Amino acid sequence: MSDYSYQDCLEASYRVNWRIEEVLGPRKFDPAKRWMPSALSAAPAIACLSQAEKIKLSHVEMGAYAHLFGYVEEFIAPLITDRAKTHGEGWGEALEALANFVAEEVKHMHLFRKLRRRVDEQLGFSLKLLDGEQEVARYVLGKNPGAVLLLTACIEWFTQLHYLTAIREDSDLDVLTKNVFRAHWLEESQHAKMDHLETLRAFSAMETPERDRAVGDLIELLGAVDGLLQKQSAYDVENLAAYLGRTFSRAEAEEIYREELKVKRWTFIASGVSHPNFVALFTQVTTPPQRERVQFALAS
Repeated sequence: MSDYSYQDCLEASYRVNWRIEEVLGPRKFDPAKRWMPSALSAAPAIACLSQAEKIKLSHVEMGAYAHLFGYVEEFIAPLITDRAKTHGEGWGEALEALANFVAEEVKHMHLFRKLRRRVDEQLGFSLKLLDGEQEVARYVLGKNPGAVLLLTACIEWFTQLHYLTAIREDSDLDVLTKNVFRAHWLEESQHAKMDHLETLRAFSAMETPERDRAVGDLIELLGAVDGLLQKQSAYDVENLAAYLGRTFSRAEAEEIYREELKVKRWTFIASGVSHPNFVALFTQVTTPPQRERVQFALAS
C-alpha cells in the first residue's frame, strides 16, 4: 500500500474509463434470475419464503443496494473536492487525480439513479427507499475530516470486496448486475488507493486530541449508518410485500427484517471495517486505545 501514487491512479482511471450508456444501454434485468449475489442477500437465510419469492426478494434488494451506493456518494464527491483544495503548489498530479476522482463519483451517482429507475420500471412500482441524501451528506461533512475519510475508505474497500468475492464469482447472477458492478469496481479500485493517501495525509497533520475527536466522530458516523440500514431494512419488508402482493404475518415480517438488517450490516459496515487494507490503514493512523473504542462500539 505504500506504493500507491496519485499519478498511477490517474493513469489507471484513464485506461478503464467507461460511459454510462456503455454499461446500461437498453439492457434489462432477467426476472427469472437473482439480481443480488447470494453472499449479499438475506434470501438464503429466510425460511418463510419460497424459492421463487427469494428470487423476487433479490430484485427488491438490488433497488436498495444501488440506492445506498448513490446515497453515500452524495458526500464523497464534495469531500474529495475539499481535499483537492488543500493541496498546495507542486501537487499537480494529486489535483488532477482527485478532480478525476470527483468526476467519476458524480458519474456513479447518475449510474445508480438510472439503475434504481430500471429496477422500478421492471417491478412495476416505485420502491420505498431512504430519502434526505443531501441532509445526510451535510451531517457527514460536518464531522472531523479524518473520520469522514476513514468512513469513505471503509466504503471504497467493501466495494472491492463485494465485486471480487460475491458478484464476480456468482455464476447464476443476472448479467446486468455483473456488468454494472464490474464497471463500478474498475473505477473504485483507484478511489480506494487515493482515499488511503488522503487519509494518511489528513492524520499526519493531527495532534492526539484531534485524532481522538476523529475516532469519536467515526463511531458516531458508523452508528448513523446503522440507523439508516435499520430504516431501509424495514422498507425492504414493505417493498417485498407490495411486489409479492401479499401480507406477511408478524413472525414472517420479523424474520425478513431481522435477516435483511443482518446482511445489510455485514454488507455496508462489517465487510468494510474488516477488510485487510482498511484494517492496515486504520492501524496506521490510530492507537490501540482508539481502536478498542471503535471495536467496542461495533460490538454493541
